[in-house]
Amino acid sequence: MSDALDNTIWTLSAPLEAPEGVGITISFHDGMASGYAGCNRFHGGYRLTGDDFTMGPLASTRMFCDDDAMALEQHVLDRLARAAGANIADGSLTLLDSNGDVLLEFDTKGLPGIDGDWVVNGLHFPAREAIMSVHGELNLHIEGDEVSGSAGCNMFSGALRLDDDGVAIGPLMSTRRFCGDDEGHEGPSTMEQEAAYLAALENTAEVLVEGDRLTLLRPDGGISATLHRA
Repeated sequence: MSDALDNTIWTLSAPLEAPEGVGITISFHDGMASGYAGCNRFHGGYRLTGDDFTMGPLASTRMFCDDDAMALEQHVLDRLARAAGANIADGSLTLLDSNGDVLLEFDTKGLPGIDGDWVVNGLHFPAREAIMSVHGELNLHIEGDEVSGSAGCNMFSGALRLDDDGVAIGPLMSTRRFCGDDEGHEGPSTMEQEAAYLAALENTAEVLVEGDRLTLLRPDGGISATLHRA
């Protein structure tokens, strides 16, 4: 059953302060919450009934970051676990503790540091059920509400939307060249990789900015593509 948070994405605005260029995010879909807490991704169930809100237990990845990022992450996760109420109004989400005190505030404004040029490191190939390194250069240019770049053979362009419904890229338009591969090439062909990249972009539902890293996520929370700043 859907609720007021279902299919939304939020970025931390207060009272904790994230490092420049890092977006602390949380998204909600089909009774599950997921996001980025400053170093690691987290996920867990949530329940919103009226103004009552509970979340957890939370699971997270186990990467190690610098001391400031780890301290911030611990504060974020602790406060999420203590949340007992939620107030959603005017494009903002406020999580409250059992006494009604503010724990975390989020908004739906654009993620910090997303504009610019990015190079693809890894790409999801649905047919192989794997994230694979790419060959050649695949890139992405983001400027405001537009994206463009090279998919390895052809150039593409399209729209970027970031709002209360989450993140959406496309529809994409591209040139129509055909590119072959050198004899003895292993792995997906250039055209297979290009098709997977364009499909990954159009299947993006959430964007994570972690310093010089950009991760595009699918609606189910899985990774569509990983990129680094050019």
